[in-house]
Amino acid sequence: MAIRFPLLLLVLLSLAGCAGTPATGERQYLLPAASQPAAGSTLMVRVRVAGYLDQGGLVVETGATTLSTARAHRWAEPLADQLERALVQALPAPANGTLTVRVTRFQGTADGDARVSGDWHFQGTDGAPVGGVFDKREALERDGYEELVLRLDAAWMAVAGDIGARLGAR
Repeated sequence: MAIRFPLLLLVLLSLAGCAGTPATGERQYLLPAASQPAAGSTLMVRVRVAGYLDQGGLVVETGATTLSTARAHRWAEPLADQLERALVQALPAPANGTLTVRVTRFQGTADGDARVSGDWHFQGTDGAPVGGVFDKREALERDGYEELVLRLDAAWMAVAGDIGARLGAR
């Protein structure tokens, strides 16, 4: 009996150690610009992402017509939620109306860029609708998924700046 207790304790401690260590080596990422909660606003923002971007993993182009979704490098929360929160935070002045943004690309490219593409439409309560398209690229300064997330964030903030400027000019 005296030998069984220490052996049982050793087995339990080993199992507890294994339970706390992810076997997959998965890493989760958040966009830096989405780190703050969205403030109250009179602007209703809706962000939709293409179906292939709504899978949880970061996306990288591996060729002219091929994409790869990372299994071990994933968004910590839905991408559309992060993009929406970052956009609300980045727009300079509140506007009354609805801003709908459709993101068709949010990925690394085969030639070493982060690429963000899509279109947007704003319908204000006091005027004609306005909208546009966007296609921003940011060069990766080094390899790695963390760098990709940082460059995607920078490209998204550039998109937000362009949208904010157009909304401010109307």
